[in-house]
Amino acid sequence: MSLPIFKYAAATLLLASLAGCGGDIAAPIEQTEKDAGDQAARYGDIVCALAGSDTFERTCTTEQIAGPKGKMLVIRHADGGFRRFNILTDGRGLAPADGFDETRVRVLGANMIELSSGDDRYRLPAQIKGQGNAAEKGASKDAS
Repeated sequence: MSLPIFKYAAATLLLASLAGCGGDIAAPIEQTEKDAGDQAARYGDIVCALAGSDTFERTCTTEQIAGPKGKMLVIRHADGGFRRFNILTDGRGLAPADGFDETRVRVLGANMIELSSGDDRYRLPAQIKGQGNAAEKGASKDAS
């Protein structure tokens, strides 16, 4: 008979300890979400807005492969579609490997760019050359 009493006592103690954890939990949640996003990006998962959508979702993946003209970035969509980009070493960032869609790169902030190709947009972590000036001004430039 002491087992049911123990269960209720343990549950009560757990609830009481959780109730005492007041304070602002928004900051830890935001940091946890940022950390999860950073980790996903390290593993190749990125946010994208496809087919003209305004909503970014973490449904695209990336991989780098060696191509005939150097390294390529392949961005894969959840529906099986993909886009290929040449990784440029002259400071312009990326250029479409297939060459048929206009591609634009916009600096979003420290270590983050938005890549637009056709009606698809991707947010990618990036090392930005001359980051101080470009990132502060929200610079936009053609990648082609």
